[in-house]
Amino acid sequence: MSLHRKCQRNMPSQPTRWAVFTPNRKLMKKILLLLVFSFSFLVSYAQSDDFGMDFSVDVEKKLRPGTHVNVEGGVRTMDHTKKVDRWTVGVGADQRLYTNGTFDLKAGLKWEYMWMNYPEQTNDKYEDFEYFDGETTTTKTEYMGYNHRHQFWRGRHRTSVSLTAGYQPNKRWSFSWKEMVQYSHFNKATTTMDRYREDDDTEGLYVLQPDNIKEYKAKDRTLLRSKLGVDYNIRKCPVDPYVSAEYGCGLNYTTNKWKFTAGADIKLNKQNKIDVFYRYQTEDDEDEPNGHFIGVGYNLEF
Repeated sequence: MSLHRKCQRNMPSQPTRWAVFTPNRKLMKKILLLLVFSFSFLVSYAQSDDFGMDFSVDVEKKLRPGTHVNVEGGVRTMDHTKKVDRWTVGVGADQRLYTNGTFDLKAGLKWEYMWMNYPEQTNDKYEDFEYFDGETTTTKTEYMGYNHRHQFWRGRHRTSVSLTAGYQPNKRWSFSWKEMVQYSHFNKATTTMDRYREDDDTEGLYVLQPDNIKEYKAKDRTLLRSKLGVDYNIRKCPVDPYVSAEYGCGLNYTTNKWKFTAGADIKLNKQNKIDVFYRYQTEDDEDEPNGHFIGVGYNLEF
């Protein structure tokens, strides 16, 4: 036997690329069941909510160990993915303040500009009337017609300051707690409002004020967000699942918001990854809609 063949026979076999990324099947089944249960639980409480898609691109640059800057953009759809709800572009920076290998603390600063779509809206109008029958006075509420607001777009500046604490007890599990103060400035905007009222003679509707201009003044809103996240690193697998829960409350206005997210980061290589997630969020207001989201994001790090 030649020396070359003997060396080949004694050399340890190299794992194939597929074998390196073969996940633990039992663990994957548990994670899948957990995601399905979470999805079913949330959907049972939100059968009548809206549905949309969230797409984003994020480019991140490491300036030095612990310091990162990024540029991002995104688009979101609502009304069961029929309409574009929001365009977003932003920049941000993160700075690590402390780390000891298990616990780390970092601060973040972010600015975004959003171009928001306000769909057309119809509101019924009622009015109270007092009737006197000679003895008593009664109040009745009568239907007067409706107001129809036309669709319009409105710009918004958003600045966020955050502090995130991370805890990694081992190579697999990671826990994080994030506190963020979010300030939003709504630009002024105008749209057309048509007012329809009942005609007592014809018992029909007529236009009371056609093409009436409605103005929205500029305003500011501040929100406090608290987010708990759990990540799991599957051994020899490019897919890392995660779950998170976030609560937001208004500091200068009344609102209470919840966001529940379950997703996974899919590593394509050291620099590229894709984020896929499902999210359900509550509290429908001018800042965030109420409903279900499926999100897909691309991230490039260099």
